[in-house]
Amino acid sequence: MKTEAAESDPVVAEIPVYLSKTLLEKLYVLQYPVRPCSHTYDESTILKAKIRPQSGHVEIEMGLTTRGPTYDKSKGEQIAFNVDGAYREMRDSEDNYFKSSVMDKLVLTSSKALSDASRYAVGVMRDDSLHLSPITTVLALRPSFSYLDQADKHSDDEEKIKKVTVRFEKPETEKSRKAKEKSYGFLLRKIHEEPWIEVDYHKFGGEHSDFERRKLYCQYEDEHIDQFSLEPAEYMKHLVPPTEEVQIIAPGLPAHLMSRAALISLPLHDRVKTVMVNAGVASFVELLAVLGMGATTESSQSVLKVLQQVAVLVQGNWVVKSDIIYLKDSKSESGVPNDLIQRGRDYLLYLFTKATSVTRGEVADVVGLPNNDLKEILRGVSRYRGARSIWEFFLPTDTAFLNKYSDVVQRQQMIWQSRSEQLAHSFKNKTNADGSKCANSNSPVKKSRSPRIKSEPVESGAQGEAHPAPAKQRRANRDTR
Repeated sequence: MKTEAAESDPVVAEIPVYLSKTLLEKLYVLQYPVRPCSHTYDESTILKAKIRPQSGHVEIEMGLTTRGPTYDKSKGEQIAFNVDGAYREMRDSEDNYFKSSVMDKLVLTSSKALSDASRYAVGVMRDDSLHLSPITTVLALRPSFSYLDQADKHSDDEEKIKKVTVRFEKPETEKSRKAKEKSYGFLLRKIHEEPWIEVDYHKFGGEHSDFERRKLYCQYEDEHIDQFSLEPAEYMKHLVPPTEEVQIIAPGLPAHLMSRAALISLPLHDRVKTVMVNAGVASFVELLAVLGMGATTESSQSVLKVLQQVAVLVQGNWVVKSDIIYLKDSKSESGVPNDLIQRGRDYLLYLFTKATSVTRGEVADVVGLPNNDLKEILRGVSRYRGARSIWEFFLPTDTAFLNKYSDVVQRQQMIWQSRSEQLAHSFKNKTNADGSKCANSNSPVKKSRSPRIKSEPVESGAQGEAHPAPAKQRRANRDTR
């Protein structure tokens, strides 16, 4: 039997395999998922390249051709004006995001395409031999639109002068510290705190590029490694490990730091939670696509059941719950307890269930949060429209979802009604961000009107908000008594 099997699968060739360690922990594989392979960046003008070695992030600035039939100059001028402001000509060009009077560059930022690249290597053939170099990480580079945030910053209202109270925080407990380290904001802040290191970019085919490419070949082909003398079955086990041995990173990490294979391997609840924490706001169709699930009735109902545990419905779209991204035992950078941030964000979301846009003033007057914290929750679910001085919800109303899943919509309406009543009760006894009362009860300061949050009845027979009786009616009641 063995002889017949060997004859039916003869050995065609024996190829020696060499391991090159010259580029160990220095070899990055860059992918461009939104760029067709027929249109490479090989001929692009690279203005700057930088890297964060610990987190493995790469950023590349490349110049745009502003003189050509495919470039809209008027649109480019408008973008440059919005980003750098009206006084861009009075500043030095180095202080502007765009150096010329038009949008003249494109920035590519990276995200990890694999959570663990230790099983992968780059292989090149030379003289009928295979040379392998271990990969440090695999990164996907996509265009960045961070300049839009800078445009919003220029369009936003001027900061108001306010009195600052100096407070001394209590020592952080071990429980609160561990909870803080698991939060998405802490992980993101840790990445951003790592300084950028500028590097030189050498084009493909250049002299320096060819010199570095030669490091992919092993320089010591006469050296043998004894521990690689394995039996065929053991060798295949090390070469292609079983699927269950692949390490899955913790669900608490952002989805852009997780490979799609690792994401799909998670339980459905952790998968939905991870995607929602990373996305913040998403439509139901987008969620099904990212989760890798079809649009069948069975899969949709499974996702909806889990989705309502980690998100709330706003304008037919789903928004991650406030208590998931703002852990209760932590504080914001301004020192405000996260339970106050949760209330402020929920009030903002409640307003968005009634209208597609709000003004910062109508939110600030009720929630009483510091300006930085208020901007953070606004930017998390909406975008600023400077022309109309409003904040508009990120996504348009998903009428298709509202019409298709009326039972889910009605359940979410009841949840929002209950939450609005809780918020109305909380804001009647509104406190400052540091936990102190707005006014001393013993002081002669005139009481301010408590903000009113109107709760709409779910059913036509439900009792609405109580209103005081007119003065004449009250007097008539007293006379009757």
